Amino acid sequence: MLLFAACHTPATENKIIPINEKPNENGEVNIVLEKVLNHQAGNAITKVTVAYDPYFKTPKKYLGFSLRQLLEATWKASKFDTANAMVIFECKDGYNPVMDLSKIYGPVNGYIAFKDLDQPEDNDWPDSLSQHFSPYYLVWDQAQKDDQSLFWPYGLTTIRLIPKKEKDRLIVPDSSNPAYSGYLTFKDNCIKCHSINKIGGSFGPEFNLPKNITEYRDEQQIISFAKAPSSYRYNSRMPAITNLSDQEFEKIILYLNYMKDHKYDH
Repeated sequence: MLLFAACHTPATENKIIPINEKPNENGEVNIVLEKVLNHQAGNAITKVTVAYDPYFKTPKKYLGFSLRQLLEATWKASKFDTANAMVIFECKDGYNPVMDLSKIYGPVNGYIAFKDLDQPEDNDWPDSLSQHFSPYYLVWDQAQKDDQSLFWPYGLTTIRLIPKKEKDRLIVPDSSNPAYSGYLTFKDNCIKCHSINKIGGSFGPEFNLPKNITEYRDEQQIISFAKAPSSYRYNSRMPAITNLSDQEFEKIILYLNYMKDHKYDH
């Protein structure tokens, strides 16, 4: 596990120093965020101003840590290969969005927030949300209101760095394969809630192990269900997928059929 210690240089440097951890046998590095709460992070703590928080639908202020600095300190200390790697954000409720590591280094800065500054001193979160939001909430400072490419997971517990070789081996077709386009659509729209070969979210069912979803459900029924889950299942937790065309759904089905012949139980 990774522990984080206080940096004793001036606070303006705002550094995070991890205790070194080597990648596991698959080349993955896991950051267990609960450990951060149990140790003084010193000058790594910063006040975060968010231009628009999509959950609260208003600007917000938090205390937290820089996601970029946390990941950079981690991959440098562990000698993790960052080329084309991905990041998985694991939450208590099984929501596990996936993001390319390169996205972290875009114009919008991510922060791992642990306190809502609109709350009284002895409260980290509103009473009605404390159970769901603790220990961490991932926020972005200057994200545009309509930016769907950034995830805001709450109840965040672990960050996993997955190297390209492991990601490609488990879930990614070769870029020359027609199924690759379906993988990209699946990654952007489905993998935060559903896993493939145990990579992805656990909020919804796994789609490839032990049986691929196309092995027990008609392909057109899969698409129809995704478009209107509540018409199939009372009180379904899955929201209706309304932003994809029929052609994009067909690309996802092509990818799922490809993965049926590429099962890896790791």
